[in-house]
Amino acid sequence: MHNGAILSLQALKIDTKGMLTIRMKTTNIFRNCRGFTLIEIAIVLVIIGLLVGMGANMIGPLTQRAKLHETKEIINAATEAIISYGASNNAIPDIATFPAVVRKSTDVWNNSLYYILDDNLTDNTIGGICGRKSTNLELDICPDSGCLSPTNTVSNVAFIILSSGANLNNQTEGNLSVTSLTNRNTYNQGIDLDDYTTDMNRSEPYDDIVKWISLDELRVKAGCSGAQLKIVNNELPYGYQGSTYNATIFADGGVPFSSGGTYNWCRQQSAVSGLTFAPLTLSTDCLGEDESDWTQANNLIVSGTPTSTGSFSITFFVRDDNDEAADNDNIVQKTMVLTVNPQPTAAGGCADYRVWNTGGNNDFRADSLSAPCSTIASGNEVTTSLTLNAGETTYRYNTPNGTCGGGTPGSLSYNQAVTADADGNCCVGFNGSVATERNCS
Repeated sequence: MHNGAILSLQALKIDTKGMLTIRMKTTNIFRNCRGFTLIEIAIVLVIIGLLVGMGANMIGPLTQRAKLHETKEIINAATEAIISYGASNNAIPDIATFPAVVRKSTDVWNNSLYYILDDNLTDNTIGGICGRKSTNLELDICPDSGCLSPTNTVSNVAFIILSSGANLNNQTEGNLSVTSLTNRNTYNQGIDLDDYTTDMNRSEPYDDIVKWISLDELRVKAGCSGAQLKIVNNELPYGYQGSTYNATIFADGGVPFSSGGTYNWCRQQSAVSGLTFAPLTLSTDCLGEDESDWTQANNLIVSGTPTSTGSFSITFFVRDDNDEAADNDNIVQKTMVLTVNPQPTAAGGCADYRVWNTGGNNDFRADSLSAPCSTIASGNEVTTSLTLNAGETTYRYNTPNGTCGGGTPGSLSYNQAVTADADGNCCVGFNGSVATERNCS
């Protein structure tokens, strides 16, 4: 096969000798071939032109979409940087510190990111992130330019980061550090408006890119654990009837007051006599009491001498300064039981003893040689304010002139009182040389 010719099968014949005979003819391969007409070429060129035009029209939207995605990633990275800063410092950066904290503080159009925050969260000495339960920043999600009926209101926003978008016009808000309750708006894309006219005073379709983080979300991501405010004590120490009692209730966390005492206190209790509480605020409904009725102090102290035995329920309330202008403070309560036991038996000795003067009018020092000197009339109690405790001694002087002088005093030791107290009521008499059993009246 050569010279543009091909072989085609013409006939097939087998002769008497078994030989195969093939008859062939040649055909010119180019006999029926032809080229494209001008109309066909024109149609192809039109189709190619349409495809090229369609591709060119898509370049702009695809580029804008890529820039939008990149800016969202920049804002996400800035958000994570602030959360990381908060986890390390229990506070978020202020506006001046913001550019140094985030990895990139400009969007893809080279405009600076905007930062809106609650100023209270920048100071970890007044509660910071973990101590607070509310913020001064709210955000409305608006379906129209007037925002008359927001589709949602986000309360307790910690901070907002935004980009002015492709039109380079910030239509939401500039950098802002709020110190009182403030509401900001964000809108559905494409709504014609301009809420922030400082950079460009022109109304156009809204395209700002906005991201916000609530306080609860920030607390979780920053690793805050436990309650914002708590009462540290889990129980009260037990006491003894007629014996000095002391206990301190401690609080921790929350937003402490800057002066006048760290927290406000209130208590509800069943009847317990002989004890004093500082602060004194007592109510049947502490949660219903106005904040001005609570009393401010670092801790609440219980002291005095219980006069009756039993178990007494006391509920302690503490509130902080989370909300200076209103009643949205952290408030916690804890109920504890104070058990007042009878004095131990004489065999074991009492925790302390009350002593009466069973001699004439004389001078006494109630528990040591350095204690104040008092003249006690015959039959009166020597230990009105001070009791005789283990290791102590009560001294009696002969001269009733309030100087505790004039010779060697008689002495009553704690061990002598244990021996004299036969009925274990923790009360004894003393005449200067002999201790005797006595009732407590």
